[in-house]
Amino acid sequence: MAITKTKFINYVRCPRYVALEEVKKENLEALVSLKDYKEEEREQVISEVLSSMTDDEGNDLIDVVNEQLEIMMPYYNEIELIAGRLVEEKFSGKAVYSKDTLNQESFDAKFNGIRYICYVDIYNEKEDSFDIIEVKATTTNKFLDLGKKTKGVLNSIFIRDIDNIYRLREEINGNVFDDDLPEKDYQKHKAKLYNKYNGAGHYVYDLAVQRYIIENDLKQNNQTDKINKIRYYLAVLNKDYVFDGKYEDGKPVYGKDSEGNNIVDFIDLTSVTKDYMDIIDIDRKKIEAYISELKLDDYKIGEFCEKKKTTKCKYCPVCWSILPEKNSIMNYIDNHHGFKDDTGYKYERYDLINDGKVHMLDIPDTLLNRRTNQIQRDVVKNNKIFINKSKIKEGIKEISYPIYHLDFETFPCPLPRYKDEKCYMQSVFQFSLHIEKEPGVCDKNNDHYEFLAYNHDDLREELVKKMCEYIDVDSGGTILVYNESFEKTRLKELGEIYPFYKSKLNKMITMIFDLMYLVKTNTELYKNLGFEEEEAKLFNYYHTDLNGSFSIKKVLPLFSELTYKGMEVGNGMEALTTYASFPNLSKKEFDNKYKALTEYCKQDTWAMVEILKGLRELVK
Repeated sequence: MAITKTKFINYVRCPRYVALEEVKKENLEALVSLKDYKEEEREQVISEVLSSMTDDEGNDLIDVVNEQLEIMMPYYNEIELIAGRLVEEKFSGKAVYSKDTLNQESFDAKFNGIRYICYVDIYNEKEDSFDIIEVKATTTNKFLDLGKKTKGVLNSIFIRDIDNIYRLREEINGNVFDDDLPEKDYQKHKAKLYNKYNGAGHYVYDLAVQRYIIENDLKQNNQTDKINKIRYYLAVLNKDYVFDGKYEDGKPVYGKDSEGNNIVDFIDLTSVTKDYMDIIDIDRKKIEAYISELKLDDYKIGEFCEKKKTTKCKYCPVCWSILPEKNSIMNYIDNHHGFKDDTGYKYERYDLINDGKVHMLDIPDTLLNRRTNQIQRDVVKNNKIFINKSKIKEGIKEISYPIYHLDFETFPCPLPRYKDEKCYMQSVFQFSLHIEKEPGVCDKNNDHYEFLAYNHDDLREELVKKMCEYIDVDSGGTILVYNESFEKTRLKELGEIYPFYKSKLNKMITMIFDLMYLVKTNTELYKNLGFEEEEAKLFNYYHTDLNGSFSIKKVLPLFSELTYKGMEVGNGMEALTTYASFPNLSKKEFDNKYKALTEYCKQDTWAMVEILKGLRELVK
């Protein structure tokens, strides 16, 4: 069986994880086949893809069935091949990589009768050493965003060297700091690389475990002379790469873009992973203690559970069952900031939970110093609804007719598919539109307009053309959306890609009003409408069933009997994976899925019609 890299990362979470796995020490001496290893790594790869995908509806991505995302694996495999080819171009040596991974290099170290094993995505052999390059389905954002922004310019802790490889600033410039990135800020952001539960730190820790196994393999095989010569890199997608639309034999060709960018960038993390070695050694000893003891006792929960991340522990349903499904302490808005008492002492949410305070009402009034949390507690305690009718009324007055209830469905593909797209760009493949001509005058079927791409050809311009036909930007009105930043960004992107329609699309942006503002609030909007700041920043409506969330799926049942239950496509993630599956479906399957997808998107905009209707009736 052995302990693979993925098992190592999971086993070190807490003693209970190992016990729940029912690990038997005698099985840990066995080797693990490449097939078994890759099957185990697959879940990690999928979680990496997921973490780079955005769900605009606020759906909990951890609830997505991984099988739905198997369709993403070919994209990830292609990223590995692209990275391998670039290693051959940029690095001296002989790169070993393979689509089917049969030729991947493996390393194997043994401690106290337990084997630790890892395979390497790209093994670059040199005359007296080698390079290790791990491919990750994330983008350079995770790393380059670490830094200080000055006058709108981000000064990252990573910069390119003369070979176009990203390295820590100190490794290129030495300890040279300035006002744009003072040493204090530099060290603060660098420290995030050593937090395995941070976005960038997660990937660094993964590579560090790999390094630990490799170094100990070399030590145990009398090759210590190689250790200090090895370089460790991550290969990730370049956030700035723009696809030029070139295809050969029906497949995209990801050559350098017009700015000279490659689609994959390399980040040298040799020094950072070296700093990790003592940490990994301690973690390895923890794991061995857990295996020896195999304690199934209840164990505290904490950040290591990664409950709201795609990398969450698979045993969260077991350990987190101590929390009520509804109105737990985790449903307090901004609970991640903790709770302070009158003296300013902060109680962390996990400490409170582990102390038995699991429900909203378990938290003493003295710890609720945020007005929003006080309102939540009052609503739950007294089973009453909080409403600020005057704010809702004034907000509704900002909506002019006709109302275009608009919703997009998008496919954030790891690799850009069409001209002018970037990696993970939210490529619009569908829109739904309900046109409400005057208050309450809108028919679910007769006033509905839509477009859904019927294949994976580039149909974006056809979509834009249809949308411009249906939305009359010259006659005024309001485009109503739920979460305006998403729709505004898509319209801006489409305007840049299709200059002919840019003027109309920019006009649409100015017509947008966010329906969420009527429920949740928007401080600047309500301040401009004459409300004092304290009132303006408080939400307008709160119901115990919201459970701390203002997502459209939570708000809808409070104003309508409309439901997504029983729908073949019932959320945004199912929508994008359904669309992604189109090329692999039979005619009968396609017709069924196409219909299901149109019904889902139609439901999204009709839901906005229903919510607005319910809010009107609430405050009339």
